[in-house]
Amino acid sequence: MRLASGLAMLLACASVARAEDAPAQRPDPRAQVSEQITAELQVLDQTIGTVGEKLSAADAQRLRRIRAAYRILRAPLPSDASEAERMASARRRAAARLLIERDTAERTLLADETKQLADAKTVTVSASGKVPALAMPESLAWPVKGTIARHFGPYEHEKSHAMLTRRGLDIETEKKHESVAASADGVVRYAGPIRGLDDGVIIDHGDYFTVVAKLTDVTIPVGTKVAAGDRLGRAARYRVYFEVRVKVTPGGLPIDPEPLLSE
Repeated sequence: MRLASGLAMLLACASVARAEDAPAQRPDPRAQVSEQITAELQVLDQTIGTVGEKLSAADAQRLRRIRAAYRILRAPLPSDASEAERMASARRRAAARLLIERDTAERTLLADETKQLADAKTVTVSASGKVPALAMPESLAWPVKGTIARHFGPYEHEKSHAMLTRRGLDIETEKKHESVAASADGVVRYAGPIRGLDDGVIIDHGDYFTVVAKLTDVTIPVGTKVAAGDRLGRAARYRVYFEVRVKVTPGGLPIDPEPLLSE
């Protein structure tokens, strides 16, 4: 019994050791894309419901106001009405027409917003069907030596306290003007100014893009084939911006690059 017990303990220890020695599996970026698409669909459904309720309420109020406005417009004016009465009637009629025009404009805005949301949902549903076939990398090389100063995702603006969303990473470099390189093999699709991000480079990797920005000395021409590690430019200061966009929507869906960066 003691021998069996000792053997079981040894096997258990060996199992734990194997589990500790096994490298941690990286999260599948496709799972991240699916989660983000699911979250977007939930937000779209909630927004469509809210706008639909507003549209229904606006239609009900609009109907009541239009009926009141038409009563004013159709109200007969006595043939012996005074000049003051005629002026007052004209003002009421002008106000009624303005009310109808305003209600019609508000209703059109809500209807347009509903259509835009419905179109966005159609695009997002279509994107969800593309996820299983995506060819995504298991890892990406760091574009520059450094540490992550600002992470992907929602954050609170320091001054306004508004909730915003960061679509990439800010990497703090070890030295000013560090050399910056491509994170994977691909083709340069854009090189030049990016609003709010100094100069940058957009590289096409097949099913996804990488955006590397806050650069200077970018001389690589559009159409150039690059390999992981090829120089793209230098950090404009002490930070480099890095973004990954997956080709499931027209503009690409940004995902968190941090889990993909090689250790």
